[in-house]
Amino acid sequence: MIESPLIQELTAEAEARGAARGKAEGKAEGKAEGKAEAVLTVLRARFGTVPPALVRALGAIHDERLLDLLLETATRTPDLAAFQRSIPT
Repeated sequence: MIESPLIQELTAEAEARGAARGKAEGKAEGKAEGKAEAVLTVLRARFGTVPPALVRALGAIHDERLLDLLLETATRTPDLAAFQRSIPT
């Protein structure tokens, strides 16, 4: 099938936008994963083993601002139970 130059150009633009969006989403996801790991590092340093359910809960959070807040909370929470209560459900 022969495509017109206009269709080829529109297809190329759509593919470029899709690739850029995917790259941006990947970066954001990577940043969120890094922040969740930072929270876990602090919790492990302070309390030892972190329950798997808490690890999964943190891994499910993609909001970077919330993860920043949780990182601060992890530095001053009295125990893991109090930290778990600080995670919105």
